[in-house]
Amino acid sequence: MTDSNTVSEHDRDYFRRLGEWERENAEEDLRRHLALSISERVRASERMSERWRKFVHDDHSDDRPEEFYERAKRLGLYKADP
Repeated sequence: MTDSNTVSEHDRDYFRRLGEWERENAEEDLRRHLALSISERVRASERMSERWRKFVHDDHSDDRPEEFYERAKRLGLYKADP
């Protein structure tokens, strides 16, 4: 009979490989992100903010991301037109 708190070597190996795969994917995502221009990064951020807004937006917050993007446009870091 095995102790319910004991982790098998098979499980350890599985989760080690899973962790390596997750790390490799995160590294690849970072490489792709860093290859983008600042303007492309801001546009990607804007798309992501819009996509996830309904899940993370606090209705009581004064957070106004459109002000962030307007400032980025004024500073020449972001162009709305592709």
